[in-house]
Order: sequence, then C-alpha cells, then structure tokens
Amino acid sequence: MSFMTRKILKILCLMVVFSLIPVAGAMPVNEWSREVHYRNVTMLAPAVAETSNGYVGVLTHINVTMQNGSGNVYVVTSPLTQVDMQGSAHLAVDVASQLVMRDGIDASKYDFSFVINADSPIVGGPSAGAVMTTAAIALLEGWNISDDVVMTGMINPDGSIGPVGGILEKGEAAAQAGAKFFLIPKGQGVVYQTLTETKRVGGFIQVVQKRVPVNVSEYLGSKYGIKVVEAEDINDALQYFTGHTFPEEKSSQPITTEDYESIMSPLSSQLIDEANASYKNAQAIFQNTTFPVSFWYDNPKAKVKGNLNSALNALNDAKLAHNNFYYYYSISKSFQSMVNSRFVTYICGYYNEGDGYYKNVSQEVSDMVSNALDKAGGAEIKGMITLQCVGTAQMRALDARQSFNSSQQYWNSFLKWRDTNSLFSAFYQLAYAAERSKTAGWWLSLSKQFNETGSVNQSWLKQAASRYYDYASQINAYASILISESGASKTFIDAAQNLLSNAKEEINSYPAASLFNSLESTANANIAIEAIDGVSQDKVVRASEMASYSIQETRDEGTEPVLAVSYYEFGRSMENQSSGDAMTYYKYSYMISNLLRLGVDYGGVSSSSYVGLPSSESGSNGMSVFMAIGLFIVGAVLGSAATSIYAGRRKEEVVGRWTEHAAVHDEMDRDVAGEEQFICPVCGKSFSSERGLRTHMGKMHKET
Repeated sequence: MSFMTRKILKILCLMVVFSLIPVAGAMPVNEWSREVHYRNVTMLAPAVAETSNGYVGVLTHINVTMQNGSGNVYVVTSPLTQVDMQGSAHLAVDVASQLVMRDGIDASKYDFSFVINADSPIVGGPSAGAVMTTAAIALLEGWNISDDVVMTGMINPDGSIGPVGGILEKGEAAAQAGAKFFLIPKGQGVVYQTLTETKRVGGFIQVVQKRVPVNVSEYLGSKYGIKVVEAEDINDALQYFTGHTFPEEKSSQPITTEDYESIMSPLSSQLIDEANASYKNAQAIFQNTTFPVSFWYDNPKAKVKGNLNSALNALNDAKLAHNNFYYYYSISKSFQSMVNSRFVTYICGYYNEGDGYYKNVSQEVSDMVSNALDKAGGAEIKGMITLQCVGTAQMRALDARQSFNSSQQYWNSFLKWRDTNSLFSAFYQLAYAAERSKTAGWWLSLSKQFNETGSVNQSWLKQAASRYYDYASQINAYASILISESGASKTFIDAAQNLLSNAKEEINSYPAASLFNSLESTANANIAIEAIDGVSQDKVVRASEMASYSIQETRDEGTEPVLAVSYYEFGRSMENQSSGDAMTYYKYSYMISNLLRLGVDYGGVSSSSYVGLPSSESGSNGMSVFMAIGLFIVGAVLGSAATSIYAGRRKEEVVGRWTEHAAVHDEMDRDVAGEEQFICPVCGKSFSSERGLRTHMGKMHKET
C-alpha cells in the first residue's frame, strides 16, 4: 500500500469519526404544548424623572401577569431601570407568598412577569415594591383592585412599607391622573424642600438656601383635593386597593412553656456552676503568674486582668438572668464567662511555660474540635426537634473549627513578629474554639429531651438547604444594592454575607448547618433593608410580635420550636442594650419557626377577610385612574406579549381571554363566554353555578 493510499485512508477514518461527534454548541430544540391559565392586572406606580427643568413626578405602568408555573419571576422594563427594580419584584412575590399561604395558596406553583413602562427614563429605586406586592397578592387571591388609589413605598421583607424619596413630585403625578387616594410610607407625612432666596446686601448678591417642612397631606389636599394616607404595612395598602386584609395576629400565650423551662433551667444552673469553677481556677492561676514588664499602653498583666474581670461580669449576668427566668441568655453569658476564664488560664500558662505551651494546649483543643465535628456531623436527624438541635450543634462545631484555624494563623504571626496582639489573639481564639466545641455537645443532648415531631429525611434536608441558600443569595444581592445606593451602615449586610459564605461551604457536607446559616443570613439581610432609615422601637416591637405569633402557630401544629424560642428569649434580653441585635434575633426566631411549619396546612388560622374599601371625603378630581390606564392600554398588550414570548419559546398553548382592563384578569376562575353565569351582587365576580355563587357569598361576604 502506497504512502498516498495510507494517507487517504487515515483522512477518511477521521472524517467518519468526526461525523459521529455532535457539533459543538448544537443544542436540541425541545417542543411541547400545555394549557396555560393566567391572571393579569395593570397598576400605576409614581416615580421621579429627571428633566432639563429638574425632577418631576411621572406614572409608570406596571403590568403583572401570573400563570401556572414553578415560581419564576420575570421582569421587563422600558426604558431600562436599575437592578433594584428586579430585586423589588422578587421580594414582592416573596412577601405575597408568605401572606397568601394563610389562605392555603402555594405561590410556588405560579410564574410572574412584571412589565414596567414609563414615558421617560425614571430615577432608580425600589419605590414600586409595595405596588408590585399588592398586585401579586391580588392575582394570587383573585381580588379586584380599585382604580382610584396610587401608592409609593418600598416593600420590606416583613411586609412593612419602607421610606422613599420624591413624595411631593409623585403625589402631584397621582393627583393629576385623577387618583382619590395617595398612599405613602408611614412617617413621611412631612417632607422638606430646599428654597433658594437671593438678597442684595450692599453691593453684593447673597444666595441663601434653607430647608422648610411641607405637610404632604395639606399641600396635595388643598391643591388637588387628593387624600394622602400613611400606610404602615401591606395590610393597609390592601384595604385601600382591594378591601381585603390579613389580620395581624398577636399571641396571648407565654413564649416559654413549662416543658421548655424544665429542660433549659437545669442546663443554665449547670453552666453557671461550671463558669464559677472556671473563673476561680483562672483567678488563682493569674495571681501566681509573673508577667513581663512593658510599657503602660501594652501591659500584658493589665490586659489579662481585663479578661478576668469580663469573666466575672458575664458570670454575674448569667446568675441574674437565671434568677429572672432568661435561661438561654444565662447560658450564653456563662459561655462568655468560660471563654474569658479559659483564655486567662491559657495565657498565664504561656507566660509560665513559654512557647512550647501553645503546642501542647493546641493539640488538646484540636482533639475537642474534631470530636465535636464527628458527633455533630454523624448525628441522625429524624424530625423537627433533631433538625433544630443537630443543625445548631453542627454550626457550633464548625464555628469552633474556624476559630481554631484562626488561632493557628495568629500563632504563626506571633512567631514571626513576636507581637503581643497576635499572641493574645492566638490564645483567645483557642479558648473560644474549646468552649464552642462544648456547646455542640449541649445541643446534641437537648435533642434527646424534647419529644420528636414530624419526619425529616436527607432528600428533604438537602432540598431545603439549597432552596433557602438560593433565597438568601437573592435577598443579600438586593440588600447590597440598596445599602450601596443609600449609603446606610454595612453592619448587617456584612454579617449576612459572612453567614451566606458559611452556608455555601457547608451545603454538601453539613446541610443542616447550611440551612440555619442561610436563615440567619436572610434575617440580617432583611434588617439591612429595614434599617436603612434606622432601627426604631416600632420596628423592634413589630419583629417581636411576628416572632411570638409564629412560635405559637408552630406549637399549635405540634412542634416545639426550641431554637426559635431560645433566640426570641435572647432578643428580648437584648432590647435594652441593642435594638439592632434584638431585632436580628427576633427575625431569626421568626424564620426558624416558619421553617418548621413547611408543608403544614394553616387551616385558615389567620386567613384574609373582606372589610370593604375606605370611602374618600374628596370628590373625583378630573380624569380617573381608570381612564389613565385606558390611555396606556399598550402596557397591558406588552405584558401579554412578554408572557407569550417566554411561553411561546416552549411552544405552549395559551388558553384564555382578557377581561376589562382595570380589574384583575382572571382565567383561573371564569368559564368560557356564552355559558350561563351567576354574578355576585357584592363584588361582581361570576360563577358557572348557583352553588358556586352561594359558596363564594358565604365565604367572602358573610358579614355584608
């Protein structure tokens, strides 16, 4: 066979092989059809546009479509807006989901598309969040929306309505569109305007600027006849838009029960005894230790004495808390006392024995950390009690490992630079790791003392850890944008992102720990958003009430939320010291108790009710919002087109029809045109049977 022949054969073989390999980047086109049901509504949201003459109020048209799906949220804006508009839409659906769950509605079965249209580029900001939340709730519930109400306000994760800018400009835009009511965030009834005055003083011209207060209600009311209402939360907005509300329930039951106290009280007493013994031991060693002489600003003996005093103060706080039935707070204070006492013991041991002491004690702590990780990681999670206790034990063990690793880094730094700060940090982190390892054991022992409820398997746990991590990631991203735009404190968002990082690292090996880190990260991110304008006492009280009621609901479902109760108690103990910390623990408590009710039917415990639309003392002032919406009916068409685009890509068969524009367009409840309809005389809703109408009347209008 000639060389040329062999070469040709090789080429042919390669061609055959390559022909069998799929072309890079070629993806199959999947096609199927399914029936799609949808509801749609268009609402007006005031915004601020920047013009050559300054800032003016404009109305944006938010067209929201809901269809059966899997919990996706799509946002289309024209003109383009900042990223926080997307975050507002996601948060709006999340808040709506939490509320409609009370009526037994699972929002994860639906997709939402938000189409935002404005006549001119608008200034970025989350001020449409409350409007989008109202729209999402109305679509999920099938409620009609009043056409004479316009609202501005960001939505907070707890359902409260947060502050926004441009109140006067937005109010003027709402009034000029014919609105009867203009809803604004609570506390923004007075805004400030900057007035410029020009004066001639001698031969000079003096320009003076001063800020003057403006009463929003008086200004807009006298000029346009519109009624301004301060809305505290989404419930206030719902009443004006739909006539429906979700009652804010408060628990009348004590947070701590006899069972909880009978289990936590002995542990609190035990740890006080251990902390007391540890302190006395550290005190004796301190008194018999010779410290090196140094400058007054870097005096080792004074620093160690400070830690010894901290140990005593924490011990006294633990005793006081125990006597006042704050058992978890007492446990926490005993822990702090033991960390400081152990540090004093360790650092004194170093000054007595030298560098070799660190290696010996470090090995002991390493064994403690490894043992805690093995036990917590290998503990079986059977139900909701062990989920809480084992998950917390894993978090404590992982925290201990992190501190132990930090100790090693500080020690290496000390060996290089021989500085006191690195030396003290190395031994303090070592002491913390040792004591934190012990707390993992406490939580594992607690799991055996409460009656197990529910059933948890690894598949559910991993799915829950992944789902809550995804949500924590979204709320962190949104909070970061808002904090960056507002220039508010980064304290809470920094904490949230550290916890999120831990959750990501642990999601495969320690899913229970990852789950609770994601929850705590979400709590901190929530507060980062809600605290943009500060942490007021009203916000702390609201967080406390939400947590207490959620705890009671969890107990009513048969599960003892031991972790949620512990953090609630800790939050209550912190109220006089730090409102921000107290609010954080309340939020975390609320989220834990909500987690424990996953998959549980609420049974209408706190379902919505129809209370009627508020009446306006002002008459109609010009063009109605209904007419304004009609002028921009193209917004609804674009919303329909956007839905069809992403549905059409999957070749789905959209079934339905649009009804009148100002009301909720509902294809989930209505029958095909032409069949006999029974109309509700109160709300105008139609039914295909008399029985359906009677059921509706008895459920929705039994008080009318």
